[in-house]
Amino acid sequence: MRLLICGATPLGAYLAAHFRFLNQQAVWLVDAQTADAVTRAGGIEVRSPSVHRRATDVRVTTSPDEAFATEYDAIFFIMQAYQTASALSQMRRHLKAAPPIVALQRGVGGAEQIESAYGVGSVIRGALSAVISSPIVNKQWALENVVQMGLGGVGLADDHPFSREIAALLWAAYLPVMLDNGRDLQWSALLWQLQANAVPALVDLSADDVYSSPSLFAIEHRQLLEALGIVQALKVRLIDLPDSPINLLTTQLQTLPAALLPSRMVRTPAPPSLRVELEFGAANSEAAYLNGAIAIQANDLKLRAPINHALALALQDIAERRALWSQFQRSPRMLEALIGAAGG
Repeated sequence: MRLLICGATPLGAYLAAHFRFLNQQAVWLVDAQTADAVTRAGGIEVRSPSVHRRATDVRVTTSPDEAFATEYDAIFFIMQAYQTASALSQMRRHLKAAPPIVALQRGVGGAEQIESAYGVGSVIRGALSAVISSPIVNKQWALENVVQMGLGGVGLADDHPFSREIAALLWAAYLPVMLDNGRDLQWSALLWQLQANAVPALVDLSADDVYSSPSLFAIEHRQLLEALGIVQALKVRLIDLPDSPINLLTTQLQTLPAALLPSRMVRTPAPPSLRVELEFGAANSEAAYLNGAIAIQANDLKLRAPINHALALALQDIAERRALWSQFQRSPRMLEALIGAAGG
């Protein structure tokens, strides 16, 4: 198939390499620094439980004009959720109509932006539980190297005519795929992605450190319960993604005493993505599409989500330089004060 991958992320590198292994006609649209690194390295080296090899002759481009001058069978949106709007703006200047766009992004909101730009039926909603990473060098991903931990996979909406072909392609790239209702998959993944993410990011501690701190885990616990309440109010059918027992997590949150949860609660093995953003010095934050999505839906439902609201605003303020990360780093009391001021 003729495929375009948009986004300089570890998943983008993983797909670019595996599509090359599969002899697909894939183009990867990235920034100049990533393109130079991949070119100097002679390709992308992939390590996983099933593969350890280098993909050579990976076709990368930094030019939207070049990338969008070709017709494609599918376009993969792999960028950070907050980069979706600018990517769509570039696409709209070149493509008035688009092939199916596969949205494999964290959080909720990216697929809705795609539909707003290209209409209902333009997007295949995706939900991600795969754990794929790259080394961080000089506050950037070194995407010439990519590591798959062998955990997780992808959920795809089953309501698009092209969903099964994309699913088969991802299976061939060693990503387990399940097909189900796209909205339910995305909100289920959101609940999984909220775990050990915003709190470790703000205080700049590991997930284990947060879970071993009674005061920090209390905030973590309450943001998850708050999010679960909003998801249930939306009448979402929670779905277990590959290697992600989301229904077990919700059962534990609702039934286990808080004192037992830190040692017994199932957890995502993924590193805190929001902490990585702060380490990079990113000018925006996916917190708006994670904790922020919970706060927005709470407002629409005339409910409250003060903890998720406060976490999203704090992370966004740090990213946009309205607040200093150093105020929160290794400072649980500062985070506790923030949550208290927010009414949580």
